[in-house]
Amino acid sequence: MALEYSLSLISLLKGIVFNHQRETWDNLLQYEPDVKKYFSAVGLEVYIDKSEGYAYLSQKQWEDESAALPRLAERRQLNFHTSLLCIVLRKYLLEQDAQGGSVRSIISEEELISRASVFLPSATDEAKQQDKLLSSLNKVVEIGFLRRLKAEENNYEINRIIKGFIDATVIDDTLARLQQYSKERKEAS
Repeated sequence: MALEYSLSLISLLKGIVFNHQRETWDNLLQYEPDVKKYFSAVGLEVYIDKSEGYAYLSQKQWEDESAALPRLAERRQLNFHTSLLCIVLRKYLLEQDAQGGSVRSIISEEELISRASVFLPSATDEAKQQDKLLSSLNKVVEIGFLRRLKAEENNYEINRIIKGFIDATVIDDTLARLQQYSKERKEAS
């Protein structure tokens, strides 16, 4: 019976499970094969990254399109500024990992806005552009890729789950294209 691992099932249906959610995480690891089998029946895969400490559900990719089930959760496309912030955060996390720093990666609001602004075309209203980035920053927090630090209001911890959603191989290419786009827009102005 699924009662033993209902905590894992419900938590995964609600969203991402992190290893600091001790009871849920331990339950998920204990019943991992059962949980995976349960979700497999409805076309979902359980992705668990034990080294980074998170787990989530994803729609199974079908090779035969005729066998594909309807999506349980619709994909939502992020707006340009939110996507840019996510890519900049992922690149920052790669840089931190390459330096062999702390497991926690902290970034200030000012640093993040500064890094993202490089890829934006010049605007006549810089304040409006910064407001768009700040609004998008709140969306990134809502998605779960960033967590505001309570003690330091303008600092954020990057949740390592971003690694599961943004592939490191696409970062440099995407940022190069954004920089080229920004350069072309500046020249056209």
